Amino acid sequence: MLTSEDHRQLAERCIRLAKKCTKPSVTEYLMTLAAKYLELAERALRLRDPATAVRRKRIKIVQKE
Repeated sequence: MLTSEDHRQLAERCIRLAKKCTKPSVTEYLMTLAAKYLELAERALRLRDPATAVRRKRIKIVQKE
């Protein structure tokens, strides 16, 4: 089973590929795939340590404001 870090790295690869891609449809697909990998990373993190996941969400909310 992949860890949250593994999923995050896969998402980063998809984003890097999307930035270099010249076909809009492929770029869109890669960005969608990256978003799914990030969701899986967050889910894996919550399963491993629920308290950490809640703290990270709060930090992200504060940083956006």
